[in-house]
Amino acid sequence: MISVKLNIFSNVLSMNNDCRVLIPDGVQAEEKLPVLWLCHGGSGDENEWMYYSTVAELPDKERIAIVIVNANDSCFTDMAYGLKYATYLGKELPETLYRMFPHFSTDRKDNWISGLSNGGYGCLLIGLSYPERFGAIGAFSAGDKADAKFVKAEPGVVTPRIRMFGQEDIKDTPYSIRYLARKVSEERELKPRIYHACGSEDPWLDLNLLVKQTMEELNDPAFDYVYDQIEGLAHEWKFWDEEIRRFLVYLKKES
Repeated sequence: MISVKLNIFSNVLSMNNDCRVLIPDGVQAEEKLPVLWLCHGGSGDENEWMYYSTVAELPDKERIAIVIVNANDSCFTDMAYGLKYATYLGKELPETLYRMFPHFSTDRKDNWISGLSNGGYGCLLIGLSYPERFGAIGAFSAGDKADAKFVKAEPGVVTPRIRMFGQEDIKDTPYSIRYLARKVSEERELKPRIYHACGSEDPWLDLNLLVKQTMEELNDPAFDYVYDQIEGLAHEWKFWDEEIRRFLVYLKKES
């Protein structure tokens, strides 16, 4: 496995930003690699998956490329008062890396977006916002931020929630996963397959179950929605490391 850390200027972000690219050894001249785009948690960066999981084993084992993206503390959104990370990952960064790495497949069926915690929410948001780009989503411990209780801050105080989503209710906006899923189901021809997982002891299990309820109510076969819950595991790397492998198994089955 080859690991490359890149620092690339982004026109969307108006700054340089880091990402890490993992490529299997011995790529053949005409080989096209599926690409797994990985999103970190709220306190992480492009190194998090490398430090705490075994994803470094996957490029050689599965013959895939992995791109671990940095979006700081943004939940991978186009922030209300900040940078446009959803546009960056959903549009600009893939187009940049396709040019840099011609072995990367540009076919949507070979491009999958996945993440944990805040990045689990983020990968759902981006995958549903850019269904023409990503053929599948693997969301772990990924509740809908629109379902989290919002407490208004004191005047003059800007909280991370306000920077990301503003100060209003976001339930019926493109920041809501359940809103996006309904819109995509009703209006879009291309729909990503969705693998969703949460541990039984996760403190935000209830938010994940609300997303599960919505997807089951939609009952749209194009989503090929699967929910997995591992008993006894919580918001932890043991769970996420297991689920990234289960997600890859899910991708191999016929939808």
